[in-house]
Amino acid sequence: MEKIKKVINLENVLCIFLIICPILDMASFIFRNNFNVNFSPSTFIRPIIPIILAIIIFFKENKKFKLYMFFVGLIYLIYGIAHLFVFEIFKTGSSYSNVIHEAQYIVNYTFMILNLFIFIYVFKDKNLDKIKKSIAIMSLIYILSIFIAIFTKTSSSTYIEGMGYKGWFESGNSIGSILILTMFIYLSLLKDKKFRFVIIPIVVLVGIYLSLLLGTRVGLFGFILVLMCYIFVEILYKIIHKAKINKRVVAIMISGIAVVLLVVITVGSVTLQRRKHLSDIEQNIQDEKTSNEAHVTGSILEIKEKIEENTLEEGYMNEPQKKSILELYDICNNLNVKNNDQRMQQLIYNVLLVKNQKSIVGILFGNGYMNNFRELVLEMEIPAFLLNFGVIGFILFFIPFLAIFIYSVYIGFKNIKKIDKEYMMLCLGGGFVFALSFFAGYTFFNSSTMMVIITIYTLLINKILNLKRSSK
Repeated sequence: MEKIKKVINLENVLCIFLIICPILDMASFIFRNNFNVNFSPSTFIRPIIPIILAIIIFFKENKKFKLYMFFVGLIYLIYGIAHLFVFEIFKTGSSYSNVIHEAQYIVNYTFMILNLFIFIYVFKDKNLDKIKKSIAIMSLIYILSIFIAIFTKTSSSTYIEGMGYKGWFESGNSIGSILILTMFIYLSLLKDKKFRFVIIPIVVLVGIYLSLLLGTRVGLFGFILVLMCYIFVEILYKIIHKAKINKRVVAIMISGIAVVLLVVITVGSVTLQRRKHLSDIEQNIQDEKTSNEAHVTGSILEIKEKIEENTLEEGYMNEPQKKSILELYDICNNLNVKNNDQRMQQLIYNVLLVKNQKSIVGILFGNGYMNNFRELVLEMEIPAFLLNFGVIGFILFFIPFLAIFIYSVYIGFKNIKKIDKEYMMLCLGGGFVFALSFFAGYTFFNSSTMMVIITIYTLLINKILNLKRSSK
């Protein structure tokens, strides 16, 4: 019984949870695409694990801690109900989806915070090699399954035009984000001679895939930036400690970046093919009013023309939405925004919409993420937290991560002589999360990317605690 308890403990359960993330993602993709259903085994497994662990922690702790957990949970519950109520108020005929879909976002982000709490609680003051190795195994399963899918010609395409490979997974951007963020964790294992022979092949395979086959800018530029971060950390650490720079490591990493760039330029990359394709189709959308290339998408241009002609169907859009569309058109023309740059159009429109709605309730609780026209649903997550989920949603879902990041940077500078290379990489990884969330989107929302982010911040919290103890 004692041996079983040692194996089945909270730490091991969470490590297994990390390792099976790619398996759950594949199961989700296969069920949705082969059986045409909106659920899969992962739909039930993902929430069950944190719920069970939260219940165990709840009954394990004292009354004061239980009261704290109950109070915090109540805050998230009240916010969720209020947000969905406001969503229904702002809902129009152009809304991309319904309240059920909106609730999925609230549930996912709430589980994200719950998982962050559980991971920090369970791994506080523990040996973290186990969790780092779990992340490496997770990454290995992802990359091997993708190459197997490519070689067996069963891989799905990254884009609807048939460009890029994303294996048996739903989103190319999410796969790119996961593989990039995991590198900030497992690269520290290069110091471990026993694990080095596994890490190096993972990095090589991930590099080949992200640079040549995925087809997203996140993959190509993200991989290069991670290697640059590693070089930066290697040099900065030696400068701080006035030690001799390991020229071999720096040379290997620089050579790696040079090889990636050389192969991309000579052999080619799906990412470059994708950018050329977007450039080619950009001229296909013409604005009849100006007789020039349009600066918004064809669908938005059509809505704008119907608004001006007063032919938009009744209830399809309210007045603030109509006004925001017209203002979006003018601003995009003035700024020469590309008509295929949907993220910029989404950001401009959502800012204008909040301004034109003039709703205190909307500002506090959000006007609804799924309440926008399909092309104007805000992919940039950080602005979406503030604009679509409101100030309260921004505080509840995003501020915990921002606070940990800022505090880790502060503690790092305060103890600059004591921090190690792993601490630096984790800080850079924590910041990289925000960049991905802003520019790529769907970073915090994706269940598996979320787990990698939580791992980064759990490791950072432990590093901070160790530094504070050593300072005393």
